[in-house]
Amino acid sequence: MPTTDKQITTEEEGRTHNSGLAKVAVQCSADTFVVNQTFVLRINICVKNATFANSQNVTSNFMSRQERRQSQRNRQKTLTKKKPYEPESKGARIFVIVISLTFVFVSLYLAFRDNSIPDNELSTISVTLKETPKYDEYKIKSTTYRDIILTTKEQKREFKITGMTYKATDHNAFKANVLVGDKVKLKVKKTELENLNENTFWNNYNDVYGLSKDGISYVNIELRTELTDKDSKWSYFFVIIGLVMLPYGFIKSRPLISMDKVITATAVVGLIIMFIVSRL
Repeated sequence: MPTTDKQITTEEEGRTHNSGLAKVAVQCSADTFVVNQTFVLRINICVKNATFANSQNVTSNFMSRQERRQSQRNRQKTLTKKKPYEPESKGARIFVIVISLTFVFVSLYLAFRDNSIPDNELSTISVTLKETPKYDEYKIKSTTYRDIILTTKEQKREFKITGMTYKATDHNAFKANVLVGDKVKLKVKKTELENLNENTFWNNYNDVYGLSKDGISYVNIELRTELTDKDSKWSYFFVIIGLVMLPYGFIKSRPLISMDKVITATAVVGLIIMFIVSRL
């Protein structure tokens, strides 16, 4: 009997000692089996509690996430915090005034200028086509350009029907009737007569403003003028941009709306209006 009490006391002490291990995330239980009343077999079973395992590391990671969130909040507050307004310098305001006035006056000139070419400014020359007229097409960014290239026996430099003159050409009749070896009459500017064989800094060809064969004209000069006038209406768009920019050259205090936002909004609305008008 004394032996049994001692065993029970030992078990209680062992269990009390093991229960304290739960604080460090380890739970242990001790079971005792008596074999043949002589040998005492003691089995210790230890199980790690995964929920509380590495509790120190989990707490550390939790705190680091909290710190990161707080850091992000502080960064956002810093970014959203309004910077003190710094007025534009006098030189910057003068630059805005100059650019806006340039936009206005140059655009008004392009919009109201006379795009017709009077007959007294043109001269007619007779040439023989060395090759069949060649249609050329090329792109600059997203814009497609088309030309008609004419090679003659009399002049070394090529002639080109391009731009609005190309659009005013009767292409079906031109392709059917203007062939290699034909004698045609070309209309060119009088100011360019002396430079028909000289390459210039601007181009290496001669502009043609009219072409006829056997008294039949294949370029409608009046239609060319109408198309040029219609195309020049886009200049009004830049007039509006210049007028929008102009007040910012005189404003010294903080404007209610920044200039870049106003220009962007004006450009979007203006392009939409011009696109609609061009389709009418």
